[in-house]
Amino acid sequence: MKNIQECPMCGCKEIEQGEQSGHASMIPVGSIFKRSPIIADICTACGHILSMRVEKPEKFKIKK
Repeated sequence: MKNIQECPMCGCKEIEQGEQSGHASMIPVGSIFKRSPIIADICTACGHILSMRVEKPEKFKIKK
């Protein structure tokens, strides 16, 4: 999400992305088989996490 221009904590304009590692993934409530990695926008100066989101949001749609 490159539209975030500046860190609200320190004012740095160098924002990059990171992905949680290990078993850190998001699963829909009631499902243990669907998973999606978590992506974060991170300030490269102070480490503040500006936002977090799942990489594959389609895995969270409820089938009707």
